[in-house]
Amino acid sequence: MRYLALFLLIACSQTPPLKFKYTSSKRYLASLTREEVVVKRIEGELKHPQILATGMDSTFLIVKLFDDQGRLLTDVDPSDLTLSTSEDVEAKPFVLKQGVYKSEILPRVKSRNIRMRVDWQEKVVSKEIVLKTTIAPVKDELQLLNQHSFQHPRVGDGMNTNHPTDGFSIENSGDNRIVDATRNPYSQRVFNFDYPEQARQNLSLEVYDAPNDTVSHTMHSIFWFFPRKNVHLVEQRGSTIDVTLPNGEKMVFHKDSKEIIDGVFTEGPVDVSKDRFKRKYPDLKYQGRGVVLRVNARGQSPQLGQFENTKIDMEYGTVGSAEVLIMNGQTGQKCRRPKKDFWLPLDVNPIEFKFPTDEEFDVYLRNNCGFGLPKF
Repeated sequence: MRYLALFLLIACSQTPPLKFKYTSSKRYLASLTREEVVVKRIEGELKHPQILATGMDSTFLIVKLFDDQGRLLTDVDPSDLTLSTSEDVEAKPFVLKQGVYKSEILPRVKSRNIRMRVDWQEKVVSKEIVLKTTIAPVKDELQLLNQHSFQHPRVGDGMNTNHPTDGFSIENSGDNRIVDATRNPYSQRVFNFDYPEQARQNLSLEVYDAPNDTVSHTMHSIFWFFPRKNVHLVEQRGSTIDVTLPNGEKMVFHKDSKEIIDGVFTEGPVDVSKDRFKRKYPDLKYQGRGVVLRVNARGQSPQLGQFENTKIDMEYGTVGSAEVLIMNGQTGQKCRRPKKDFWLPLDVNPIEFKFPTDEEFDVYLRNNCGFGLPKF
């Protein structure tokens, strides 16, 4: 029995192997490194030691090579280097830039922490390097950081790898059943999945419908999803773009048309009727189990006041912009409250949501709507 316990202790204490390997396509060709150049030590570090595993955020592994005299080597063939990791990643081949060797590392969506090592010709191996990953917001409250420190890429486009993301967008420009671009060439529907500063406070989805090319006619809706467990996540699969919302629920888009084809929302076409005062807001109907807050406005930020006096409708919130609609998907309960309860009426950027934590918002709901946040 004593030996069995000792065996289990040793087995549990052993570090799992690094089972994924990434090499250059030129790895098994003749090396371009001169025979007299021999690597004796490898040092590695990450540009960002912790990043979000959103499917959009990447970092650089920066490697330095040294000879037996401790001198920095810059004439080693990058294809001699192999990266080994504990988790599957997207890893670009090493390249030599400014005296160091770099590889861009993109964790998979919801990836666990990634352990990695770099070897040279399977002869010399670096110490283990750990990339910490998370899908949770990195903080509760905004700190009003410089917005240029982040990027907000459009899904399907290239990215600037120098900055972390604070959201991403999906654009439906037609021609399909949602956006009739043939008859209305300036019409579109845009989904902005926002997590400013990677914080919980303004974690939301903004959807806007452009019926034409007049900015003041644009119909804006913003959705907050509760509980806020993670930032928005995106995975591009075979024929779909799968988005995980902050409460863990899904929106699934057709990869080419950008129409919603599955998940917790049904979708109707952009309203391009002539009378802008009678147009509906984005025809998105929530079918999930969480608590969702919806706010609308035409031609301006929905969190501010509104040009119209029609209260937001109590079914799905596609009509009217006065006040805020809060929907409880689990119980079917709904609540309409004034905008000033959630945002100060100041035309600033960003417009801060008054409830940076779910605990605060839960208290508000119980006091004013008769229900709280679900546990799931």
